[in-house]
Amino acid sequence: MQQTDVLIVGGGPSGASAALSLLNYSTCDVTIVEQSDFSQTRVGEHVSSSIFDLIHYLQLNKSDFEKDSFIPSFASKTYWGSDEVSTTNAIFTTDEATFQMDREKFDFKLIEVAAKRGATIYPRTKCVAYTQLEDKTWQVSLTHPSEGKFIIKANYLVDATGRESNVCRKVNVPSKKIDSLMGIGLFLELGNNSKKFEQTLESVELGWWYAACLPNNKMVMTLFTDADIISEHKLHQLESWNQILQKSKHIKHLIHDARALSDKLWVRNAQTQLCDPRSIERFVAIGDAAVSFDPISSMGIGFSISSACFAAKHIANELEENRSTIDVLQEDIIQNFNHYLKIRAEYYQMEKRWPSSKFWQRRASFN
Repeated sequence: MQQTDVLIVGGGPSGASAALSLLNYSTCDVTIVEQSDFSQTRVGEHVSSSIFDLIHYLQLNKSDFEKDSFIPSFASKTYWGSDEVSTTNAIFTTDEATFQMDREKFDFKLIEVAAKRGATIYPRTKCVAYTQLEDKTWQVSLTHPSEGKFIIKANYLVDATGRESNVCRKVNVPSKKIDSLMGIGLFLELGNNSKKFEQTLESVELGWWYAACLPNNKMVMTLFTDADIISEHKLHQLESWNQILQKSKHIKHLIHDARALSDKLWVRNAQTQLCDPRSIERFVAIGDAAVSFDPISSMGIGFSISSACFAAKHIANELEENRSTIDVLQEDIIQNFNHYLKIRAEYYQMEKRWPSSKFWQRRASFN
């Protein structure tokens, strides 16, 4: 049996940031378990310049990341509420300049630095079971494709598994799901005659489209709508998805001369959800596992890192000073979540062109 102070399940930005915060500002040793091999293609992300304050807190600089990890982008095009284009950054972004992030480079650098600073990392490793012992420590059963089964005992357990909130679900953390939004998308390679374009959003009758250029001459095209609408219109099938895309007025032109990198669409959860882990001792959720925001808010990466840093402070307080600050942490999350819901409702209610649409009717009732 192996032992660690803090076991973090999930090696994405939130998990790596929590590890770095603990390694930088506490005496805790840290173990990260990641089910993938870190090679999964990731959707590019728009971030504000405040991202550099967060990575500075992690004792990293912009120059530590590979070239083109952050590509300046001063605006995005939005067709929302009318057919006229408007230029905006995001509903929560006030900075003049934003950046298109290379998620692969960014995520790998964080996990690489965490390993260099002392974190133990197990890639391609799956957590099978979680048991909390009488002394409140955790015993976690794991399996690796070549190393087999093993057990880690941890003084503290962290869910950094993203929107799936895998650990929260298995240890019965209460959660509140607000909607059933999902993204159905495709990665494409830009053709020789294709032009780079700004991040573009277009609302349509069944939901809204998102398109953005990614590093290495790639782009992503995603339709966001509700799960039952996907099922009803068979939007997980490429032919149906393409038919809806061709009904758009603007965004369909962005894939001119682009080549699909797969004949299958990917489907991912994009719902708004809040977890409350206060009933479980020595446990915390961070990033999308704690709160998942509508992608239109552009709050993903920034919140993932900031929530990880605050949670790391709480963990250090509890393990090193026997002082719990979980109530303060969770109340701050709830306050921000409620503010987000208000802004989200205002933004969606700007679109009034399809009053009989199931998707937009639901959002007209947001409050």
